[in-house]
Amino acid sequence: MLGVQMVQLENVTKEFDDTNVVDNLNLDIRAGEFLTLLGPSGCGKTTTLRMIAGFEKPTTGKILLNGKQVDEMEPYKREVNTVFQSYSLFPHMSVFDNVAFGLKMKKVGKEEIKERVTKALKLVQLEEYGNRKPKQLSGGQQQRIAIARAIVNNPKVLLLDEPLGALDLKLRKQMQLELKHLQQTLNITFIYVTHDQEEALTMSDRIVVMNKGKIEQIGLPYEIYERPQTRFVADFIGQTNIIEGTVRGINGEMAEMEYANKPITIPNTAHVTKDEEVIISVRPEKLKISSTPIEGLNNVKGTFKEKIYVGSVTKIVVTMPNGEDLTVNESHDNIDELTNTNDIYVSWSPNNSVVLKK
Repeated sequence: MLGVQMVQLENVTKEFDDTNVVDNLNLDIRAGEFLTLLGPSGCGKTTTLRMIAGFEKPTTGKILLNGKQVDEMEPYKREVNTVFQSYSLFPHMSVFDNVAFGLKMKKVGKEEIKERVTKALKLVQLEEYGNRKPKQLSGGQQQRIAIARAIVNNPKVLLLDEPLGALDLKLRKQMQLELKHLQQTLNITFIYVTHDQEEALTMSDRIVVMNKGKIEQIGLPYEIYERPQTRFVADFIGQTNIIEGTVRGINGEMAEMEYANKPITIPNTAHVTKDEEVIISVRPEKLKISSTPIEGLNNVKGTFKEKIYVGSVTKIVVTMPNGEDLTVNESHDNIDELTNTNDIYVSWSPNNSVVLKK
């Protein structure tokens, strides 16, 4: 089934007070995939989700679900369910009755309700909790009940609007894996909204990075992280070093760029031209520090500024001759020896430089 277009947005725009919150969005979402809308607050991701759900109508454009146009259709008529950050459970009802609520509204028979609710609770590993009230459950368990209530209706698409935002970090990471496993088990389309980059990278089949109502980049998690196409994506996903300079020469598939009055080599993937001002991104884990230049790598001599211990690595901040700082992620071995001297070299492979669109 994967490959069939389950949700399609065609030239979708949403205006609030003459402001385009979503600006001419075109997006195809495949059946059975876990797709994440990722971006900062106000980028339009939640508004996009709400339009797919039917809680908002597009100002212009079309929304199709399984090939059928639905943008004028009421939410309850769409084969879509939504899970919010707030669990929205009925406190006076049992867990079983909370999950069964939608089925009862649809006049589903008692035996089928019992069978489907039991199956949904088993999928979220809470089959023994049917008689409890929501207040007797932890936050993570309440969120699972909210998910069970959504999937019991057998939706073609499950929409999730920052559903793990209220959980503590450890439980959040656990629930990320559980949600991904659940999606694979159900084999239905999940459209997930978050501003958490690590969460998106962990869970998604594809990521849509949004900024100011537009799509900056769509790709696999690996592509989004390793090969960002714009400065915004490079800066927003994880941590990176942004380096600006001027192209001084072209040599086939490589180019020479001047940075901090030193020549460095970059891949000519963007087909740059001589004297062009360019931007490159280099991740901190791709950089090395040493007391001498490393043959075959770009080497820029700088001054040690500070080191920050963050558990698995130590972040080394080095000030370049032009006054800019580069951050290097290093293992803890030999850090003290290297940082006891003022002058150190920051080195990296030319192929680890990602040339960005300005």
